[in-house]
Amino acid sequence: MSLAPLPLSSKVTVLQGLGQARATALQDAGIDTLRDLLWELPFRYVDRGSLKSLGSLELRGFEPQEPGIVTVLGTIQDLRQSTTRVQHMTLTEVLLGDGTGTLRLIWFNQPYLGRSLKVGDRLLVFGSLAAGRHGLEMRGPQFELMERTGDIGWVRRYLPLYRRLGALPGRARQKLVAEALPRVHVAEEWLPLELSRDLPDTLTALRLLHEPPDESDPRALEEGSTPAHSRLASEELFAFCLGVALRRAGRLKRPGLVVPTSPELRERLRGFLPFHLTAAQRRAFRELVADLTSGRVMNRLLQGDVGSGKTLVALLAMAMVAETGGQGALLVPTEVLARQHADSFRRYLGPQADALQLLLGGMKVAEKRAALARIASGEARYVLGTHALFQEAVAFHRLQLVVVDEQHRFGVKQREALKEKGGDPHWLVMSATPIPRSLALAVFGDLDQSVLDELPPGRQPITTKLHKPEFAERAWERVRKELAQGRQAFVVSPSIDPSDEAKVPLRDIQAMEGLLRSIFPDEVIEVVHGRLKADEMAARMGRFVRGEAGILLATTVIEVGVDVPNATVMVVDHAERFGLSQLHQLRGRVGRGAHPSHFLMLSGSETERLQTLVETQDGFRIAQRDLELRGPGEFFGVKQAGLPRFQVADIVRDRALLLRCRDAADRALALGLSEAQTEWLRREQARLKLAEIS
Repeated sequence: MSLAPLPLSSKVTVLQGLGQARATALQDAGIDTLRDLLWELPFRYVDRGSLKSLGSLELRGFEPQEPGIVTVLGTIQDLRQSTTRVQHMTLTEVLLGDGTGTLRLIWFNQPYLGRSLKVGDRLLVFGSLAAGRHGLEMRGPQFELMERTGDIGWVRRYLPLYRRLGALPGRARQKLVAEALPRVHVAEEWLPLELSRDLPDTLTALRLLHEPPDESDPRALEEGSTPAHSRLASEELFAFCLGVALRRAGRLKRPGLVVPTSPELRERLRGFLPFHLTAAQRRAFRELVADLTSGRVMNRLLQGDVGSGKTLVALLAMAMVAETGGQGALLVPTEVLARQHADSFRRYLGPQADALQLLLGGMKVAEKRAALARIASGEARYVLGTHALFQEAVAFHRLQLVVVDEQHRFGVKQREALKEKGGDPHWLVMSATPIPRSLALAVFGDLDQSVLDELPPGRQPITTKLHKPEFAERAWERVRKELAQGRQAFVVSPSIDPSDEAKVPLRDIQAMEGLLRSIFPDEVIEVVHGRLKADEMAARMGRFVRGEAGILLATTVIEVGVDVPNATVMVVDHAERFGLSQLHQLRGRVGRGAHPSHFLMLSGSETERLQTLVETQDGFRIAQRDLELRGPGEFFGVKQAGLPRFQVADIVRDRALLLRCRDAADRALALGLSEAQTEWLRREQARLKLAEIS
């Protein structure tokens, strides 16, 4: 009796042999439906070679005629177990026959085989042949126990291997996939022709990847570059892009707060500027003004290279709101960065600086109570803070604009919590890490984008060099020269204490402090890291900013936002421990004053990768290389709360396809969705949470 066909949206619990423990293991791994199960592809394929008859296997001299992996199918004619005399290991020997010949199989120290196998069982066996005392044999081969009356039609050269998921072994997953494949059905084609042309349909693609035919290209299977992979990746990326396009279309329909502008306001904003904006800054600000005055909710990403002036553009947007009676909130990931921004804003705002309020988690109770009162009354029109802005006690008077610096450091729920405090305020996201377009689309897909692609005049050149540890004295000599000229220096360590990196020999910040004090005994050295209390961190940073210390030894707490124009040299110890984009951000802490600067990396490994920093200072090229080397998750250095989880698609490998899918989704929405696409949306609505990233 044939079983009823199942849609891909069916729960995996419809499959046989799936107990509670295994169902829980699948659910914990995010596998809830048959679609989830089938889109989780094998992580590797074992080439078992072509199926051979036992009589065709021969010795040529003292070597097997068939090199590599060979697959045979036969019946157990004899099975014996014994114990070796020397090492007392259990030896399991099987004589396999198929009517054309026999082959001896040997397993060492696997006594359970004597209980699980018996004479008469049919085995599909694959392994390497060896010359033994009694002819050809296989030692420690892998095998499948066949049903005595089973059909061998499903036997294929390439065996798919699946990762274990909790209580669910890989072979059990293989059996679930084998049960699901013949039963699932897919409704009519829903991919646009421009994406599906020359690709197999969904079910064919799934079968090609879970049951690869013998003529498959093993390298293409491993690399994910087959037409079948392209089909499944296209579905994932088009679904994601369609969800993003729908969210964007919905946002554009929502009425937004209209921020008024006037010649008088523009004149006041010009008064805040200490210098002329670059052409890129002017272009970006015009885009922000167009959003703020459009009557629609702004949702924009402002990104640019180190030192391109993103913060100044954000200040102008906040001032446009604040100077017309509204409030703007700037959310930053660390207290060090919040204080740095506050100092910069006060310099720019001048007499208007009393409208600024800083809100930090480390404030004293009375200080925080006063800050909350100023925010709630509207007296504070420029509000800067860390996670403290998420607290329920924080109430705004008229929040019209939210600016988020370093968006990837905050979770979706945190960002939404702040957004809800203002009803539906305008939204500006800043990224200090230049992001390749494909990754920006995946992470910030619902945001319009503004890019600052030029640096303000006066930025000094930064000489970048890579030194092996045995030549570290060259770096310290450069530090001596800069200090002798009245300049200051950063030294960056990757670890706070030895226990952080117990598996790898690593000079931690304590050891580095001792080294620096021995090399520069007459210099004042301040040390900062993430375990310091906020007030102590601020005090130490303040002394360095004021020039009271010549050297600041730090972890990556200084990666963004620290502005010390007199610091002209940075030494990064164990540079191989950092991503390229992170190193580029660190490099941006020097070259901010009137003097040429130096960025020196100490590393005895990964020199080819680090050479990228020596060769270019283009943040977008560095970010693309970083993305290719490390992938999107490691690229950010944290678990990216908004990064969509693709099962087949890879936004590095498939970046060109992602952009094609975005264009196709926009066209499909503009022309009107087909019935198949509308039906797909109805069934897969929950999966569109992939688009909830901003």
